Amino acid sequence: MPNGGSDCCGTCWHNRSLEGKRGGSNFNHDIASFCEIRELHIDEPFYTYCANHPAHRPNHDSIPIGPVYVGLERKVWKESPDTEEIRQHLLHIVRSPKKHAYLFPNISARDRAIQQLLEWRDTRLISALEELSEQRKTAEGSERLKEIIRLVKEHLDDGSES
Repeated sequence: MPNGGSDCCGTCWHNRSLEGKRGGSNFNHDIASFCEIRELHIDEPFYTYCANHPAHRPNHDSIPIGPVYVGLERKVWKESPDTEEIRQHLLHIVRSPKKHAYLFPNISARDRAIQQLLEWRDTRLISALEELSEQRKTAEGSERLKEIIRLVKEHLDDGSES
């Protein structure tokens, strides 16, 4: 493949150059690459990535999740935007992980949402995890969530960075 992967901005329906479609064959070189949901000019669309790409969010999630990465090594280029709407969306993902499955890179939507909320030190994460724990039917799943809740509380209490 001549680019950094098929999950790049050059194939994403959020890129203005694709006019709402997905796939590299829809890329219009006459339209500057611009991420509609992040309001971000994309210099190298075939080497730029995020978790909102259709390969990761096939339900056309238009609320930015996580940072934007660049290059073959996928280094963070732009941190996630931080708004109350985005925080509420991430809390919803934590509460309803089965409705929000995706992997980017090799991480579940719930775990990525937890990471982001921890970075922002959003204490509402604890109640969202507790709600999810109450919904769990298996003891094993509930025990894992209790451990995650304990670690989140420790992290938020000690002020450490994630």
